[in-house]
Amino acid sequence: MANLIMKSPDFFREVERGKILPLYYFYGPESWLVEEALNKIRKKALNPATQEFNREVFDAQESSLNAILQSLQVFPAHSPRRLVVIRQADVLWKKSPAPFIEYFLTPNSSTCAVFIGEKADLRTKFFQALEKNGAVIPFYHPYETELIRFVRSQAEQLDCSISEEALSMLLERVGPNLRDLQLELQKLSLKPGTKKNIKEEDVLALTDDIREEGPFELPRAVGHLDWKKAFRLVQKNLQQGDSPLLLLSLIIRQFRLLRRARELREEGCSRKEVEAKLRIMPQRADDFWKQADNFSPSTLKKIWPLTREADQELKSSPADKGVILEKYLWNLHFLGRSEVRKSPRR
Repeated sequence: MANLIMKSPDFFREVERGKILPLYYFYGPESWLVEEALNKIRKKALNPATQEFNREVFDAQESSLNAILQSLQVFPAHSPRRLVVIRQADVLWKKSPAPFIEYFLTPNSSTCAVFIGEKADLRTKFFQALEKNGAVIPFYHPYETELIRFVRSQAEQLDCSISEEALSMLLERVGPNLRDLQLELQKLSLKPGTKKNIKEEDVLALTDDIREEGPFELPRAVGHLDWKKAFRLVQKNLQQGDSPLLLLSLIIRQFRLLRRARELREEGCSRKEVEAKLRIMPQRADDFWKQADNFSPSTLKKIWPLTREADQELKSSPADKGVILEKYLWNLHFLGRSEVRKSPRR
């Protein structure tokens, strides 16, 4: 039996090894990774010579249920498997789950069915049935260190190099969306000149500030005790489809970095040594240390019980996830009023 939730790196490793499940449900805001996942399955599961005969794509909002179900039962032609992609799949588990629940229990082993939606409610019978022979995979924007690796990798594929200053500026102006980053890098790679060394001035000249207020802005607002901005960002991030668990995990990660930075300083490490150990980008170091100065060791210690409680509630409570996350921020705010050295902004 497969695990219901599978992390995207585990998925890519399994597919690379040739292990492909008959059922997947992809969701989340990172559409570039979703398309990469589909390409990985296509390359591993289908015969290149006959893939046009063994790949079918449906829009669940426009296609009939019978057409989708019949396609899932078709056997491949001169290929190890068929690939059936069902986009806009949220409508299936919300309105018409019964036929698919039945199919999930005994799926066609020679067909890989990939459902793609915006969200997933793992408590529903649709996903509980899918668990028997498949996996649900959320695709979120990568963490900052992963974004840096992605940008450098894409630049290399374009036969370019990118300076640290330019990389930092690119992330600031474009944000964490991988498709947007890829498109901007392609534009930068076409700039006049033969060295193809992307510098900060190139980013400023050739890219627009298209960044939405993504999930990475929230932990920064919390670190600066800017509660008004933090509450606004929570609402906006949730409206943009970011997962409450993802938002909480980013806040937790920031608190861990702040706590570890203070510990290393107490052990005698210099600021530069701490920045190197924690992989803090030089352009963001001053901002990071301003956040660290806002929290005393005793405050950071008191934050963890509140954080564990919020994490457990998000994973198990039937209550609205956004409300749970906002309650967590209020708890931090009230703790900050009495514990944190710097008063919260109003």
